[in-house]
Amino acid sequence: MEDARVSQAIVEYLAKGRSPFPKSDEDAVIAFAGGAEPEALLAHVKGLTGEMMSIEVDWSARTLSEGGREAQRIMAERHPELGQNALEALYWMFTYNWR
Repeated sequence: MEDARVSQAIVEYLAKGRSPFPKSDEDAVIAFAGGAEPEALLAHVKGLTGEMMSIEVDWSARTLSEGGREAQRIMAERHPELGQNALEALYWMFTYNWR
């Protein structure tokens, strides 16, 4: 079952739809969270983005897009609570940083 709050927090953190490139917008997550434990939500989002970036891809056998989709698939398996919007934002971040 999707955790819409965490999924949207990832989108906010990476500034997907607000920036031409991924950011680490901590203030956006804190504003999104409101009074409901913003620091805990931010820590969770940072952990998930860090986990995504730590996924190892065999770049000798994959293009940037293929490697990004593989990392996205792994995150979807590990974290079924993430919605498609969060997974796309993570893919965007991953491919941007590996280009």
